[in-house]
Amino acid sequence: MEKLLLIAIPDTAGVEQIAGKLRLRTVTVAPENYGKSLGSLAGYAAGTVPVSAETTLPETGLLVMCGLKNSRMDKLLAALRTAGIRIPHKAVLTPTNQNWNVYQLAQELERERQAMENR
Repeated sequence: MEKLLLIAIPDTAGVEQIAGKLRLRTVTVAPENYGKSLGSLAGYAAGTVPVSAETTLPETGLLVMCGLKNSRMDKLLAALRTAGIRIPHKAVLTPTNQNWNVYQLAQELERERQAMENR
């Protein structure tokens, strides 16, 4: 089941328009659901994960791609670039991160970004 989780993305309408052209389902995640596991938000498993009060989300939001094959992911990313929609924090739903909440994913993506900058 291919879908995109849109988390605190400023241009949700633009992403939804591109997703619609690619026949991808979008799920806009409301802030009250940020403590739920990514897997449950994607419709795969139930559960909530303890939330750290210190965590913030990137201003550009998070995009989580669920169930997309590489070719579909490439088309999506190319379409977003062409449209000028910038979402630096992107992730693929995996068996490892499906049990994380939105804040845990944001922390990990920020760690990865900092590690890349420090190379």
